[in-house]
Amino acid sequence: MLYVRVSLTSRCRVNRMPFVRNRFVAEIESAGRTKRSYDVLVCCRGLTRQNLMDFDAIEALRAYGSSLNPRVCSIEFLVPASDTETAKWLKTCNISFKSVEVRKASPETAKKVADGELADSTETALSCDSDAMVVNKHEWFPYIEDLEELGLFLTDAAFLKRQCEIFTRGYDVPWAFSLPIWNLTWTGFYHMTERPTFQVGFAFLNAALKKGVDGEARETGRSLLYNRLPNICFTRDRLLFFEIQRLRARRAKWQRQEFKFEIAYYLNFYYPLLYGGFDQLALLVSQTLKLGLAEKSVGATYKSFLDALQAKNPAIHAVFTDAKHSEFIRRIGALRHYASHRGSLMPSKLLEKPDREPTNEELDAEIANVGMDYLLNHMPEGELRDSFRETFATTSEWHTTRRTEWSSMVLCQL
Repeated sequence: MLYVRVSLTSRCRVNRMPFVRNRFVAEIESAGRTKRSYDVLVCCRGLTRQNLMDFDAIEALRAYGSSLNPRVCSIEFLVPASDTETAKWLKTCNISFKSVEVRKASPETAKKVADGELADSTETALSCDSDAMVVNKHEWFPYIEDLEELGLFLTDAAFLKRQCEIFTRGYDVPWAFSLPIWNLTWTGFYHMTERPTFQVGFAFLNAALKKGVDGEARETGRSLLYNRLPNICFTRDRLLFFEIQRLRARRAKWQRQEFKFEIAYYLNFYYPLLYGGFDQLALLVSQTLKLGLAEKSVGATYKSFLDALQAKNPAIHAVFTDAKHSEFIRRIGALRHYASHRGSLMPSKLLEKPDREPTNEELDAEIANVGMDYLLNHMPEGELRDSFRETFATTSEWHTTRRTEWSSMVLCQL
């Protein structure tokens, strides 16, 4: 039997509606789909050995992606045509790339990015729809937020690997550079590839078995370790994936597709998973220490649980009541309760003013405290250094207007 597919697709120039099989079909403008190619402009002047090792690792992931049938996503390296040195080294290491035309910064880009060389590189990246730009000049990193406003992610070669992991996982290709395996499935993926996250739980279950801990407690621990925690990791990766797509939408200046719906969907699972994890941990502690409480009387913030725990084991009680932990649980709890009982979470910005603005000396001290003072050392006193202080203030605890997006910025805090 022979099947013939006939396509009569054309476009009507008057109203831009697709004309398919002798009829017009409605079309939404200023919208689009997720991008299946992660395009990276390489702007590394003087590639280091570590840069090449990072690119080589990503090349292995690209080879894996090419082997999939059908191919679901790809990662592409782009090199400015004027950068012959980078092109030479990538060819020597057998790392494929495309050469792209260099563009001069537009007035919009030049206004956003004061550094002339970075502005031209940014314009070049935007002209070829790059998702990320890899650089190795530390003095450019204070412009990260400015470039994100243009829809471009600024990074170094090492962190690019993390972005590539998130991108491929968003298309259901489980991959981790910590343990590269072809055809790995989600079952067991996070246990194998994020060992530091899971190793304490594994040690507990092993010790519980050796010491003959009650089977009910071991089952609670197993469920927490093998079900809830991987679910949290999976949801985290989906949220970060749609943050990549949001940059694409911003770059394309879409008005009707910002991927807020998709982010909201996963957010409304993410916070209940997190908050429930604390209560499940409290239940595990209660069962292991035989506190004698009914399940409905056990919760990470329940007075009945905390009182019984303090009497039985003050050290563990101190962990649950630590000020930082309590505040974290409170914040997550407010989001969880709203998502579960009152409404639906959506990506948005919250503004909060402190009592006073920080001084330059206080900001410099905080920058040094988090190990970022090397950036200041590269900058002479003046507009650039003042701009970096202002950028840092927007993301620090001192910030005059603390900005929190219920998406990637919250994930970074978690």
